[in-house]
Amino acid sequence: MNKSTIEWTDFTSNPIRGKCLHSCKYCYAERIRVRFNQPEKLSFHVKELYQIAKRKKSTTIFMGSMHDIFGKWVPDQWIEDILNTIGDCPQHTFIFLTKNPARYHAFCFPDNCWCGYTDDGTKDLRNWSCLKNLPNRFVSLEPLIGDKVNIDMSRIDQVIIGAMTGPGAIKPQRMWIDKIIKAAGDTPVFLKNNLLQLFPDLKKRRELSWSLYT
Repeated sequence: MNKSTIEWTDFTSNPIRGKCLHSCKYCYAERIRVRFNQPEKLSFHVKELYQIAKRKKSTTIFMGSMHDIFGKWVPDQWIEDILNTIGDCPQHTFIFLTKNPARYHAFCFPDNCWCGYTDDGTKDLRNWSCLKNLPNRFVSLEPLIGDKVNIDMSRIDQVIIGAMTGPGAIKPQRMWIDKIIKAAGDTPVFLKNNLLQLFPDLKKRRELSWSLYT
């Protein structure tokens, strides 16, 4: 478990490691894996769960910042072990993100979990509807590199928007962001720093449903 520079979480935890099979061209996690010559083979690191269990002070933990925990290739038992640890740590808030949200419904989540769907806006967001029966639901549009974002915000509890970073970064258009914010209505919208650097006048949109300092 590591202290995080991601604005909407305190810590990240990566019990599952290896090459993510989504193979997104803009994946920062894959760039880091290659840079530090980390193994491609999928592996489970239970010590990450021990670190979570040892921490008593309430905090926010992003589970799986370097790998999609709910990818189709991840064994069920690994996910069950993660959720069992979370169930034993009600003092913390746990954040999940996946490109495969349909798999969320194969598991039971404690109330201190937020289940998110991540996409980039380059295709119609059909998968977001898989969140509708989960207790805490959010959509992360990062990196936002397209305008095909048609979401029924009445079924979403949080929206996060971020820009693409790294080599060959595509700058999002302002009209895409304005469209999402307008559609969100009363749904909290959190704009990441990499987006506010491009559009400083949007700095007031920093609403977050889960508390970082509980």
